[in-house]
Amino acid sequence: MIKVTAILLVGLLGTMLMRRRSAALRHWVLAAAIMCAAATPLLETVAPVWRLPVVTSLFARPTEALALGDGPGRATWPGDGGTTSSVVGARRRPAVVLPALGWIWAIGVGVNAMLLVVGIGRLAWIASRARPVVRGTWATVSDTLSRGFALARPIRLLRSDHPTMLVTWGFRRPKVVLPKDANAWSEDRIRVVLGHELAHIRRSDWVVQLIAECVRCAYWFNPLVWIACRRLRQESERACDDAVLTLGVTAPEYASQLLDLARLFKQSRSSLFPAPAMARPSDLERRVRAMLNARLDRAPASRSACILALVGLVALTVPTAGLVLSPESAGPAAPAAPAAVIARPAAPVLPAASPRNAVTLPLAPAPRARAERPPVVAAPQAGAPATFAGTLTDQNGRTVPNVPVVLSNAVTAEKFEARTDEGGRFAFSGVPAGEYQFKATKPGFATYKIGVTLEAGRTRRQDVVLQLGMLSESVSVSAVAGPRPAGPVLPRAVHVGAIPTDDPCSQAVEGGCVTPPRKLADAKPVYPGWHMEAGVSGVVVIEGRLRTDGSVGDMQPAQGNDPDFAAAAMHAIRLWHFSPVRLNGVPVEVRIQVTVDFRIAGK
Repeated sequence: MIKVTAILLVGLLGTMLMRRRSAALRHWVLAAAIMCAAATPLLETVAPVWRLPVVTSLFARPTEALALGDGPGRATWPGDGGTTSSVVGARRRPAVVLPALGWIWAIGVGVNAMLLVVGIGRLAWIASRARPVVRGTWATVSDTLSRGFALARPIRLLRSDHPTMLVTWGFRRPKVVLPKDANAWSEDRIRVVLGHELAHIRRSDWVVQLIAECVRCAYWFNPLVWIACRRLRQESERACDDAVLTLGVTAPEYASQLLDLARLFKQSRSSLFPAPAMARPSDLERRVRAMLNARLDRAPASRSACILALVGLVALTVPTAGLVLSPESAGPAAPAAPAAVIARPAAPVLPAASPRNAVTLPLAPAPRARAERPPVVAAPQAGAPATFAGTLTDQNGRTVPNVPVVLSNAVTAEKFEARTDEGGRFAFSGVPAGEYQFKATKPGFATYKIGVTLEAGRTRRQDVVLQLGMLSESVSVSAVAGPRPAGPVLPRAVHVGAIPTDDPCSQAVEGGCVTPPRKLADAKPVYPGWHMEAGVSGVVVIEGRLRTDGSVGDMQPAQGNDPDFAAAAMHAIRLWHFSPVRLNGVPVEVRIQVTVDFRIAGK
């Protein structure tokens, strides 16, 4: 929502700065801004990711912990092999709030979409019952103006039974729906009305407005979207008014005809229809003042100005779509009422065996069982103990719960262990002053380690940002020693998998949910000819980045690698393609390390 709001805000500010330019150009800028905003969710999957550091402590909610004297206790996490401590606080309920907000959004989308479909359906129903106008003054003036506007599409004039219906809709075969008594109008009024309506057709206003209505359905809760759609309709009417004035109609005559039509259509409900309407009463006074102002620019938008505005908005939209907030610590700060922790021996974590050619980034962790939290019992304190606390987030800025954190003293061998609570908070209280090492570990993420100095009677806060770990893959290439091939042999890409159709992490309420990549295209490195002839074997290590589009780039061989082996390996890796790694449903770049073992058979 923030990205869409920023793009629309730029478009609206641009139209304000161009108030002395023509309405056609302002309409184009607004239309381009709305279309760029609509494309932002799709661009997020392909746009290059760049991170904007933010201070997490400025946005994080304070720890709502209970005071030790108000009922302290300790928490037991099942399946962890022991008792650990955690910050005890008021429980947040995102699992209830977020689904409720999702349902509210879906209901709003459904209601707005239903109104849009009903409007289009009623237009189609009225058009199906209307009688075509193929001769007479209307048909003659329509043919003349169509040639003047260089319209190649056939225009259908339909006279309905509705007394005040005057709208234009359709794209491939546009239709102008006329009111019941349109045959009794004067030729001057017919020329004014058709000039305005055919200007809508030449500018494809109905399609643009329909796209804007669809965007409003999706972002119905954003008032800026409603403002942008209203301004788009206003600028569309002003631009068509300018087109009529360029036909040779005088401004007073046009204003008089427009006011007469507005009086005739004062009971009209055409605003309910998703189609341009000439005499819609809203903003009529501004339109009349504008057409009577001889100093205004009424020229149509030039192609160069349209291209320049579109390029500028696209240049803004692409980096905005790839923007990811990356939290940073704001430095030490006092947490609210830290809870006590109890030390216990650390349990070793053994990595799972990984087969050759397998990506080692694990799947998102299984949901933990919820445990009852009995009251915490304060640990005995000697002297003036210290406190260490903070909040743990992932690189997308979302808090990560149930992450084991350890505070260990290498001199005294004391170790304090805890887990982050539902808000990603952790706290160690009653800790003797000294030098410690803090460590946070979570599958799929790089282990976070930092040295911490705790002073007696003082509280230190350190917010932690977990970064995704490195992918690793191993490849074996074997060959028989002998003469090298006569011609060049190139690696070939082979389709090995299908793009995943679902992402369980896209619906995750908590942070730290990782969707690992799936290899979609593979290519085997080709054994270098000179090394095959000489019977030389070797191992190379290539490091690079798995991009959000699934390709591997920024590759660099490790120092000391054979350059021919490294070149052969990178030539094949460039043909690899993966589904992107996703963090909380958002594609992210990760580091990747590929080990290629070139081996001569029998050696």
